[in-house]
Amino acid sequence: MSLTEEQFLELELKMGISPFNQGFIRLCTATVHAIQNEIEFGTVLDYGAGVGAYSKAYRQNGYLTFSYEIFKPHRDYMIENIPNSILLHEPITTDLMNFIEVAEHMTDEEIVTLFKKIQPEHILFSSTPNYNVEGTAKYDYMDRDSEWGHINIKSHEGWNEMFDSLGYDFVKPMSLPTTWSKLYKRR
Repeated sequence: MSLTEEQFLELELKMGISPFNQGFIRLCTATVHAIQNEIEFGTVLDYGAGVGAYSKAYRQNGYLTFSYEIFKPHRDYMIENIPNSILLHEPITTDLMNFIEVAEHMTDEEIVTLFKKIQPEHILFSSTPNYNVEGTAKYDYMDRDSEWGHINIKSHEGWNEMFDSLGYDFVKPMSLPTTWSKLYKRR
């Protein structure tokens, strides 16, 4: 059974995923600083912006930041708690796409459709980690993956292959915001 949109937001906030949790704010700010050290960019699309904490961190560091979020409770939360957010009804192409913990909620077809519409120059990507079983192609789901709506779990190589097919080169692994983050660049 998957969480409702309202339950998803409530659980995230209880877990500290909030623009008011100082630890999470530090993570978001450190993530912005880490990507600043790697590439030059001026515009950001925070795709799957959630509660808006990453969007807020990019904006506070001087970037023109656009937030795209499909869940209404999350959009309402951002409107109420993060003034001056630029919420989009449709994603747009920017210099950098912040694509953090979103792709595992999308089918391959949805991802392909998205990247036919937009073509950001760079992508800061992170997805739920998978667990390789004895070096085989089989991957175990975490206990709560289905509850969280994780329908697309891939290996690191699987994501690299997916982005390669979309016209993006793997640049390097990134340590923020998660240890399984990656930086991609459009060819």
